[in-house]
Amino acid sequence: MPVPPRYPGRIRTDLTNPFARHTLEVRVPAILLGVLERGFDAGAEVKEAVRALAAELAADAPLPPLAGNAGGADEFRAALAARAGEGWLSTDWLFAETYAYRQLVERTGFWHDARDPFLSNKREEYESAAHAAALERTLDVRGARDERLHELLGAALFGNRIDLSFAASRERGLSAGAGDLLIDDRPAAVRALLDRPGPVHVVVDNAGTELTLDLVLCDALLSELAVEVVLHVKTHPTFVSDATAGDVRAFLGVPLPADAPEARVLRLRERVPSVRAWGERLRAALASGRLELREHPYFTGPEALWDLPSELFTAFGGARLVVLKGDANYRRAVGDAVWPLDTPFGHVTSHFPAPLLALRTLKSDPIVGLTREQGETLDATDATWRVNGQRGVACLGGKTL
Repeated sequence: MPVPPRYPGRIRTDLTNPFARHTLEVRVPAILLGVLERGFDAGAEVKEAVRALAAELAADAPLPPLAGNAGGADEFRAALAARAGEGWLSTDWLFAETYAYRQLVERTGFWHDARDPFLSNKREEYESAAHAAALERTLDVRGARDERLHELLGAALFGNRIDLSFAASRERGLSAGAGDLLIDDRPAAVRALLDRPGPVHVVVDNAGTELTLDLVLCDALLSELAVEVVLHVKTHPTFVSDATAGDVRAFLGVPLPADAPEARVLRLRERVPSVRAWGERLRAALASGRLELREHPYFTGPEALWDLPSELFTAFGGARLVVLKGDANYRRAVGDAVWPLDTPFGHVTSHFPAPLLALRTLKSDPIVGLTREQGETLDATDATWRVNGQRGVACLGGKTL
C-alpha cells in the first residue's frame, strides 16, 4: 500500500528526538538487565549475551545480525539490509525497539524452550490487588447495550496505562480525569459495532490489567452482539508485558501442556461468582471458536500499518471493527512519525480495509487529530503530555463507515 501523502518520516534514535534516544540508550538497557536481576534462570553464556545486548544499545554499537530463522526473520533481515551501517542510536526508533526485543528472545533461547523472560513481571501484575479490583469493577458495568460498550471501550483505553515497560504511565492508574481523553470517537465506533456485519478484531497490547479489561470488552461483544471476536497476540515476549497466546490461555485457566512455562503461574482466580462465570463464558467461547487467538510475526516486527501483509489485509477487510490497542501499535498506524497535530487520523489510515479504532494512552511523541490550539494549550500546561501516559485517545479511521 502507498505511503500516505506528506509523510514526515520515522522518528530516529539519534539526538533529533530526546525521548526515543533516552528509551534506547537508558530505558531498554535497564529493562534487559532487569530480566537478569529478577532471577531469570539461565546459564552464564545466556546471561552474558543479555548483558552484552544492554551494553551494545547504550554504546550505539552497530546493529547485529539476526541468527535465528523463526517467524519474521526474513522481514528483519530485509530491514537490516536497508539500514546497513547504522547503529542502535542512529537508526529509526520503531525498528530499533522491535529489534532489541527480538534480539533478547534470540539470546535467551525462547524459540528453543518457550520461556518468557518477563514472566515474573506478568505474574506480579496478575496477582496484584489492583488487578483484581479492576476486573470486578469492570464486570459490574451496567446499562443499555450501546452505553455499556461505550464505557467498556473507555476502560480498555485507560487500561493501556498499565504497561509494565513504563512505570511513569503505570503509576497513574486507571482513573481518567477531566481532559485526559483528548479525542473520543467511541460513539461512531459503537455504531459500527451495532450496525455493521462481520467479526470484531482486537489487536491487543499488554498482558495483565489491560488484557483483562480487553477480555471484559470481548465478553460483552460475544454476549451482547453474538459476534465472533479475534484476538491478535504476539508471537514472542516483547515490550515486557505484551500479551502472547500463552498469557491469555494461562490467565483464563485453559489447559496447557504440563511443561508450558506459564502453566502454573497465571491462573484466573475465581473466588467471586461474577469472575467465575465470566471465565467460564470466555473458555467456552475459545473452545467453540467464537473467540479466536491468532499470532502473526508482523505485530512484533518493524513495519508500518501501511505495510500490512496481504493475509492480514484480507482478514481485516471483513471486520465490522478493528480495535488497535496501545502506544506501539498507534506508532505503527501513523508510521512512527511526528505529523502536524491537525493531520486527521483518517488521512494517515485511509488505506486500512475496515473501520479502525485506535485506543491508546500517550507514551511517545506521535499524535494526530488534534487542533493546533489543543496542542498549544497542552504544551503550555504540561511539557511531557505526549509521553507521560496520562492522556488518551480513541481515534476512528480506516475504511469510511
